[in-house]
Amino acid sequence: MKKPIFVTGHKNPDSDSICSAIAYSNYKNLCGFNTIPVRLGELNNETKYILNKFNFEIPQLIHTAKCTLNEIDKDNALLIHKDATMKEALDLIIKRKNKCAFVVNEESKLEGILSISNLTHLWIADEETLADLMSRTSLHNVIKTCEASLLYDAPFKPSGKVHLLPSLGQNTKIEEGTIVIVGNHPDVQRAVIEQNAALIVICGENWVDSITLSIAKEKNVPIIHTPLSAITIAKTIYQSPCIEEVMTKDVIFFRNSETVDGASKRIAKTRFRTYPVLDENDEVVGAISRYHLFNYEKKKFILVDHNEMSQSVNDLEFGEVIEIVDHHRLGGIITQTPIQFVNQIVGSTCTIVYNLYKQSHVELSKQYASLLLAGIISDTMYLKSPTTTQIDIDAVEELKEITQIDTDQLALELVQTAPSILKKSYLELMYEDFKEFRIHDSKVAIGQIVCVDSNEYYQIKNDFLNYLNEQNIQLRYDLILMLFTKPTGEGSHFLYTGDKAWAIDEGFKTILVDDFAPDFISRKKQVLPLVIEALND
Repeated sequence: MKKPIFVTGHKNPDSDSICSAIAYSNYKNLCGFNTIPVRLGELNNETKYILNKFNFEIPQLIHTAKCTLNEIDKDNALLIHKDATMKEALDLIIKRKNKCAFVVNEESKLEGILSISNLTHLWIADEETLADLMSRTSLHNVIKTCEASLLYDAPFKPSGKVHLLPSLGQNTKIEEGTIVIVGNHPDVQRAVIEQNAALIVICGENWVDSITLSIAKEKNVPIIHTPLSAITIAKTIYQSPCIEEVMTKDVIFFRNSETVDGASKRIAKTRFRTYPVLDENDEVVGAISRYHLFNYEKKKFILVDHNEMSQSVNDLEFGEVIEIVDHHRLGGIITQTPIQFVNQIVGSTCTIVYNLYKQSHVELSKQYASLLLAGIISDTMYLKSPTTTQIDIDAVEELKEITQIDTDQLALELVQTAPSILKKSYLELMYEDFKEFRIHDSKVAIGQIVCVDSNEYYQIKNDFLNYLNEQNIQLRYDLILMLFTKPTGEGSHFLYTGDKAWAIDEGFKTILVDDFAPDFISRKKQVLPLVIEALND
């Protein structure tokens, strides 16, 4: 199944942003796409009320367009217990495209990494290195590697040396503790047992005579039998040590929650081919290589109710915008390929979404129609905003027919959701509906707050202005303008600061009465154009 496309509104989302994202995601899904609506911030009381009233879940919150390792394709991880033999590991790894395994303990926690080179470097190792490894090998591991059966069990104390002695000859002298590979020759077997061999490996017929067995018991020398040839055993017995002996213990690993971008920077400084990926429980969930990080599928986004980078999801350059549905000015998002861009002069993105359902003859349920209706009423201040067009008015009338909702009552309910601004922190007030704009060389932010009672505005005005000045030391906006807007449409109080605050004084000198702009309730259509004009002069 294809990865979902994220449908998102802007940061500090309002009702139009959230309602249009949910409804447009449903529209795209009905058209055969796989999308999910998401949000870029906390919801205000009005939006929460709308979603609850019409039985919609709050969309998933996302913070970045970057992919995490959890979101990209990875190789399945080959996990091997640290007690496995080198032969067992080699047999597993050789069958895989990814010639690597991850070594884990009894709790499935990562202890090391095992590559083909870790296993095959013994093929050219010197005798001393081989003897050292074999001296720490268990009898159990030798039996597994030789595909052998145990004929007599005794303490296994190898020196590490291995001797191939298929027949009795002049040179039958061995060192004590040697593992001896023999054929089914009792004389040879007895001779090496008498010399305190560590182990007798019998190749050929599966039997040992009673005299040989009694000598083995007397000398405490274990005996095993394998159906494999002596030459085969001579080659494979050195693969008996545990992989813990040869694995790389200083492991570079990644977390599932790390971004692809961050992982790429770390991998660029290393020389390994494959790396384990761990989950929150420190268990290995996959393997990545440079290929995975340079060929992954980016997150895809459909933007609604905005088209400016500063208002969109963080790190958008690491994602892919495939579509935009908006009713604002063009804000300069650059795409790598042509996209579908629906931009109309209307009062609400929900109006555009409704008409897309209508034009495409896609079924619009009563539930989604109610959501779109609420979004339009909210964004147009119940059709009183100067941004309202005949298209919005027609959409509301048609949606009323579908939903049979009393829009006067719904508009009143939405106004009543606005809490007292005195109950909000200054941080909440600042970012309730806060949008950033780049106007030539100026960095401008305009926030909008629903303010039912002007007396409350005057109570916080001076302290909130001081707060904005303090915040702007770090934010460095040339202009911050906060609109305290009457939900009934009378106008907005203007509170502003910054080195270019003069743009408000100049641009609104014939409009502002003290700090109140009568009938000014639209940031997009009434306020922003005058700010741009003042800054351009």
